[in-house]
Amino acid sequence: MSRKKVIFILTSIFFLLVLAMPGYCSEKPSCAVLLFHPDMSASNIYESQMLSNKYAELINRLDMFDVIDFNEVDQILKTKNAGDLDRTCTDLGCALKIGNKLNADFVIYGIMGNVGDLFSLDTTLVNIAGGNETQHAVFDFEGTQAEFAQSAPAENLKSLFGINEIPAAAVPTPAAVVAVTEPQATVVVEPEPMIKEPSKKLHFGPRIGFGATDDGGYFGGGFEVQYKKLSFQFLLQEDGFVSGFSYYLRPEGSSPFISAIGSYYDTKRKGATEIGRIYGILLGYRLKFDKFIKKDFAKNIDTRIGLGVGYVNWDQTKVKQYFIKDGDEEFVPLFEFTVGYMF
Repeated sequence: MSRKKVIFILTSIFFLLVLAMPGYCSEKPSCAVLLFHPDMSASNIYESQMLSNKYAELINRLDMFDVIDFNEVDQILKTKNAGDLDRTCTDLGCALKIGNKLNADFVIYGIMGNVGDLFSLDTTLVNIAGGNETQHAVFDFEGTQAEFAQSAPAENLKSLFGINEIPAAAVPTPAAVVAVTEPQATVVVEPEPMIKEPSKKLHFGPRIGFGATDDGGYFGGGFEVQYKKLSFQFLLQEDGFVSGFSYYLRPEGSSPFISAIGSYYDTKRKGATEIGRIYGILLGYRLKFDKFIKKDFAKNIDTRIGLGVGYVNWDQTKVKQYFIKDGDEEFVPLFEFTVGYMF
């Protein structure tokens, strides 16, 4: 491969990654806040609901996660026929079960209770993919139940993430209206917010597109099957086929990806038959159409754009007055542009 061709490929890949990273960085991990577990001394479920709601609201202000509050957790589990799972967790195993059902990146579970005028809120942040507890915080308070309910969510959250302040709400949001009487709080909860669509692990659908090397372009159609972050693509074209395995940095939404591809072609032109095999690596970006089209159907449509380099091994046979056989091996630039509809 010539030096100019190598420089062109590397420069194109660099600019593709530069364009891809802002979209990737804008994707936030999801974090589910489970209903805090009231211990034997503090069996007031209404106080638990109020504190859990407040906690989810404060995390949302940090703008670190896509927050799933306990009301959404309940609805998603019901849609997945997992309504028998305990909504209040006291250990890692319980949090991992719910987190995997929700397909969430992180889960926060907590235990609250009191003995007399001594109150406590104990929370744990769980990394679902890693299967471990990453952070833990305890907030103890001595005073009235109303004072504890007012200060506990924010103070515990600061300890959990090691921050000094929580940003103020930019726009007033609906919240639980609390009227406190001794010895317990009475809570009136406004209607539940809109439920987020539950995440899916398996996606599949048709895909069409255009691939090219420095020798020409080829149009084809086929399918893609994706499980979590891994995916397999297969496209038929006029003279052969292309298949590939891809790894997405994000399982859903827009995401950079890397692909290992293999291609076979058998073509006849100008009296010669050429059989070739291409093996290559692509770096690219998957862009979801719902970034631009705010319609329900658009969330299933995406386009993949990729650039890379491939190794070509080909044999050519030509018959005129006498038999000629030729062959060669070379490196070529690769390009992909495909559109798919994923169920």
